[in-house]
Amino acid sequence: MPHSTKVAFLREFSTRFGMLRKLGKSQSLYEVGNDAARLYIRYSKIHSKNQTFYGLRKDDLRQLEGHPSIICLLWNGQVEPLSLPYSEYEDVFKAISPANDGQYKAQVYLRKEGSEIYIANAGRYNVESYFGWEHLSSLIEVAKLRETPVLSHAQVQTLVGSIGLSKGFDIWIPKNDRGKLDWSLAERFECAAALPGKFHSIENILSEIDILWMERGA
Repeated sequence: MPHSTKVAFLREFSTRFGMLRKLGKSQSLYEVGNDAARLYIRYSKIHSKNQTFYGLRKDDLRQLEGHPSIICLLWNGQVEPLSLPYSEYEDVFKAISPANDGQYKAQVYLRKEGSEIYIANAGRYNVESYFGWEHLSSLIEVAKLRETPVLSHAQVQTLVGSIGLSKGFDIWIPKNDRGKLDWSLAERFECAAALPGKFHSIENILSEIDILWMERGA
């Protein structure tokens, strides 16, 4: 069962950025939006010397490569999340070997003068600037948080017609399609009653085109 701290983090994250999806069968790897970010979430208790302990699995870290990725380190009583941009530590992990269990061992030392992360066989790194939801937001490609909508044929006709109208054109849409236009996407507009007379010889072809923009009054 997920720890309550992790559950609270996932709930707050979803409220701010949208629902997370698990990657494969992992209980720690998540994806948000249209590849807006990958998150690797790890939890630890705070131990006697005001420090935390984490095992970062090599196989999990590999799934962060090539993506905007964040290591989120959580602990009990935490006020704001600690979010490490993976790109800044990728070379560190590649330069060392994991322990026999396939995990890199890491500890966060919580200090008033500046918190640090210690990565075994690599060293200590100041992480004070990586706390907070605003910092986490800066690491996520917000433009990718919304999934690309799947539009029907009629919805595309509606939108393209509305754009043409706003640009000053008359709009032609085949008569059989006009009753299917989706007016929840755009203000209702009138379609041209007929195609310009000079195209009479190919009217049977033009009348099958999904949408035409025509010079106004043609």
